[in-house]
Amino acid sequence: MSEPILGITNWMHLFRWIVKLIRDEYGVDEKVLTRNAVLDGGIGLTAEQLEQVLDHIAETFELTFPENTLNETVRLEDLCTLTAWMRGLFKKPDFVTPPFEERCRSLNNVPA
Repeated sequence: MSEPILGITNWMHLFRWIVKLIRDEYGVDEKVLTRNAVLDGGIGLTAEQLEQVLDHIAETFELTFPENTLNETVRLEDLCTLTAWMRGLFKKPDFVTPPFEERCRSLNNVPA
């Protein structure tokens, strides 16, 4: 793992890291980037930019997001808790359906 993410030990640290990523890379005002911010259309990023955010998170945290992850993660908090769960920092989020969980586990070493 790279140096900037070594201090991430829970989902709230991860949330803050993702907020900074979106703020710094895409110029989105932090006031918009709340836990309940809707990803698609709510934070001002295009679908392509949201995919780039996923790609950046995946590369940084050595994860593979399943196809259609953005259909499963509605809010910014969902993206953060999903990532934290896949890294073993959080329990499985309630919104994760059994088929989506299976896809996540098949692509990553998600802790039980």
